[in-house]
Parts: sequence; C-alpha cells; structure tokens
Amino acid sequence: MTSPARCFSPADMAPRRTRPNPPAQPAPPAASAPGRQTEPAAVRPAEAYTPRTLTPAEAIAPGRIGKRERFRNQFQHGLRRSCMHPHARLVALTLLGYANDKTGLLSPTYRPTVKQLADHTGLLPAQVQVQLQVLTQRGWLYSRPIAAGPRAGTTGLCLAVPAGVLELLRAARAKETALRGGAPVSATPCRARHAAHARLCTALTTTALSTCTRS
Repeated sequence: MTSPARCFSPADMAPRRTRPNPPAQPAPPAASAPGRQTEPAAVRPAEAYTPRTLTPAEAIAPGRIGKRERFRNQFQHGLRRSCMHPHARLVALTLLGYANDKTGLLSPTYRPTVKQLADHTGLLPAQVQVQLQVLTQRGWLYSRPIAAGPRAGTTGLCLAVPAGVLELLRAARAKETALRGGAPVSATPCRARHAAHARLCTALTTTALSTCTRS
C-alpha cells in the first residue's frame, strides 16, 4: 500500500535561510612576565665616519675607490672641495671627459695634447702646462704603466682622487646619510671639519712648493 503523495506548501518552496557564522573572537594577547614591559626598539644612532690621519705624502697619494663608489662622482665632488685654482679645476674636468669612467685612465690614443686642452679651456698653452704640473704635484694626475691591451708596457696618464680628499668626502657622505635617516648625528663640529680641511690644503700646498723647489 503506497502512501499518499505529499502536498508542498508555499513555506516549503521558499529558500531556506542559513544561520550566519559567529564572528571570530580575537586571540588573547600573550601573557608577559610580571613586572616587565615591552619597549619599542630604539633607533641606533649612526656612527660618524672619522677621517684617517695621513701624512702629507699619504694625503696626495691616489686614493682607492670603494666598491660602492664611482670614480667620476668622487672626482667631481673632490674638485669642488679642493683649494685649487679655477684654472686647475677646469683642466682637470676637461681631462675627465677623455678618461675612463671607472679607472680614470687616459688612453694614449685619445689623450688630448696641450694645444687641444688650450683650445677646449680657453687658456694659453703655457697656462695649461702649469696647471698640469699642479694637478700632478697635488695627486690628481699621475703616470702608471698600462698592464693590458694593445698599449701594454707603455706609460699612460691617469686621473685620481687624493687619499686625503677621499677621506673628507666619505666623512661628508656619512653625515648626509645619517641626516636623511633621521638618526642623531654625532659627527665632528663644523669648526673642527673646516680646520681639518684647511690643514689638508696647507699640507698639499707645502708639498707642492717643496717639489717645485727641488726641481
């Protein structure tokens, strides 16, 4: 005997509502040790870069460019901080246009002559000769043997940043980095930095004059 067919009412045809899930309860904070409060991490102050103490001979020696440093930028910044005559800076910047960006080497093939430097700078050839001697005596220009390439075994001119100037540039760079980071700066006072820069310029000038006297 079969059961009678069920008659569906409108209530059965309506969509069934599902109960919403209860909101997730936030996890309780981890219990800390009694009497011990959590302090925010303190900002570590940036350490000031202290330039090395160099002798006059070491100060005019070619400085070593670091892995994160670019020769062209360091050379240009160093010229701005130097105490040289504007003519010497002009000749140095003109030579920089012919030099290798990474090493500062002036290739004998493309190295400009004194007459070409005079045409580019507007100076007399005799003035260019004097400024080349000044750059050599103060450590911005020196000669070194070429080790590789078709010119191997010959001597080529090379631009350089003196070690004393490079130390001052690194100290100034460290201070700028600390100021941008917002950390307190414990650098050398301005008067002390200016005095150190003046002593360096005096040492370079004395070395150059002694070299001229000997020659």
